Amino acid sequence: MASDFQGNVSRGVLQMVDSWGKLRDGYLHGTPFVLGLGSFSECIHADSPALGIKGRYCSVFSLDNKTRLRADADAKLRLAQASANVDIGLFTQYGTCIPDACTEADMEESLRIALDGRKKVTVACEALDDRPQFTSGDIAMISFLSVMLAVMATGTAADVYYRAATSSAPNLGVRFLLPFSAYTNLEKMFHVATESRPGVISCLHGMRVLSMTWVILGHQYVFDTLFSVNLKHLQKWTNRLVFQVIANASLSTDSFFFLSGLLVTYGVLKEIKRTGRVDIIMYYVHRIIRLTPPIAVVTLFLGTLFRFLASGPMAYYVTSMYTICSNKWWFDVLYVNNFLAFNETTNQITDCLGQCWYTAADTQMYLVAPLVLFPLAYSPAKGKILLYVVTLASAIIPAAVIYVNDFPPGSLIGGDENVDNSGYQKLVYYKPWCRMSAYVVGIWAGYIIFKQDSKKLHLSPMQVVSGWTVATFSALAALLGMWSYNQLIVEYDFDPMTQVLYGGLHRGVWCASLAWVVVACHCGYGGVVNDFLSHPTWQPLSRLTYSIYLVALPLQLLATFNLKDLVYFSHIDKIIHALGAVFISIVAAVLLSLTAEAPILGLEKLIFRRPGRGEDKPKPISPEGNKGHDNLAFTNDMTEKVDVEEENVIMDGVSSTLGEEAVTQF
Repeated sequence: MASDFQGNVSRGVLQMVDSWGKLRDGYLHGTPFVLGLGSFSECIHADSPALGIKGRYCSVFSLDNKTRLRADADAKLRLAQASANVDIGLFTQYGTCIPDACTEADMEESLRIALDGRKKVTVACEALDDRPQFTSGDIAMISFLSVMLAVMATGTAADVYYRAATSSAPNLGVRFLLPFSAYTNLEKMFHVATESRPGVISCLHGMRVLSMTWVILGHQYVFDTLFSVNLKHLQKWTNRLVFQVIANASLSTDSFFFLSGLLVTYGVLKEIKRTGRVDIIMYYVHRIIRLTPPIAVVTLFLGTLFRFLASGPMAYYVTSMYTICSNKWWFDVLYVNNFLAFNETTNQITDCLGQCWYTAADTQMYLVAPLVLFPLAYSPAKGKILLYVVTLASAIIPAAVIYVNDFPPGSLIGGDENVDNSGYQKLVYYKPWCRMSAYVVGIWAGYIIFKQDSKKLHLSPMQVVSGWTVATFSALAALLGMWSYNQLIVEYDFDPMTQVLYGGLHRGVWCASLAWVVVACHCGYGGVVNDFLSHPTWQPLSRLTYSIYLVALPLQLLATFNLKDLVYFSHIDKIIHALGAVFISIVAAVLLSLTAEAPILGLEKLIFRRPGRGEDKPKPISPEGNKGHDNLAFTNDMTEKVDVEEENVIMDGVSSTLGEEAVTQF
């Protein structure tokens, strides 16, 4: 191209040529399908005023045309095949730079002609001045966020005013505005209670935060690993035993299923003991009110404004995500994505919020939980028999599905074409009946803690040591037991016995170990473990885990979408990136909670009065001592303030598991 301009070559033109993607050094050691990304920044900033052109960066994707013989493939696109066992012809990506006078369609058509049908080609281009066009959905989202910001500002101002003007009480209209107060909501969000309270399982705070951090770390190893310059070196980095902490990180979701089952059980049984009944309608309505608004806000943001945040060679993924979120947002909002979002063609789940398969599965188990909990409450003998049957079924069902379909015994990070990982994901990993063992163990733990109530649990030193020993080795067996099979290059074929035993039992065994930790810590046998998990500093992050859960994965994807070059894979880099993702997710989670979670919880308490609430007398406290308390929207006069730590909170599963107080009362 530069030679075509002969003596009139400008610096801008040379920059366009220089920014072209070239076969990089160490190509055979890195990502085989990325020939070279080129220099995105140099291309889009290339400018030749004399010729009136600027640079336009294009990502070119080529896929072998299966209707043509493989022998017809262009030899130039297989230059690495002669020297290594690397097939780069099936799918390739490279970056190039063209004058902005040319369009995506022009580039695509020229490549189709040059390749003469040997490859299917698509092109995604971006210039410095290119910006996505605003749609009606974008404008609606901006309007919604603006209205919410205005309401929060007004609610905060009213809250500050009525705190100062203690001689007057807010009227009904202002009471419905005060739940939006950022002042009070931030105060409650970051409140730390240092004193212990009956009915509070304080060790759940630390367990919840650590499990969420584990989820984020596991995801961090997935997203940009395929774009590593040392991809061929991954086997060395990932075949060690300790890497099973990452390779088997799916157990972190079982931790949340366990916590959900525990808190729902304990909450329902405590409510029945206190009032003699459970409002079954509010049992379901409450969950919808608490979980749906944050999911809806994140989904709508991803389906509108999210695409404005990405730029670079990988930004084309945003278009795909934008399309999915625009068309399939209701999968997540209606909690059906674990059934409807699986794409039969790509064998991938294609809903907007991929992590919300968990919310869907947990909600489905929450819906049927009363069928087990009510017999436990009203007829304990029959209820325990039913729970034994359900426990047995929770192990048999996944084992049977795995054995019949010849699936791997767990989620594997590698394997050859004979390992049906996608089938396992579809029929086992996402399905509630194959994941309910963790939830059922949580029900057992919640029932045990409820029956123990305030009575002292007496265990001998030998029983305590035995309990901790068995729990530790059981957890390690579940976490590390797949080491021989769960590697990038599998050296052993799993046998039917491993499929059945590990596939059916490992999630329940993992959660049984967690159950011992919770019961031991709650009953005074936790020692330093309880001191660590129950430390008050976990509380603020524990309240935010639901919002963190919703925003972390999109933020991690956004970081990948904004990559300008390939990355170098190392464990230290992944840990640093994960910690960065945790910090940014906390900031985003605070904003989401202030917008769509805390105000909804406040409005719910104003609108709905559940049975027995009128009997609870709030403690009068001084205005100076209301740290972590509700504002005046929830008072009958200026001296009655309700402590959020002491009020009766419905424990509804995910909202309690992923962000509410570890309070175990209705």
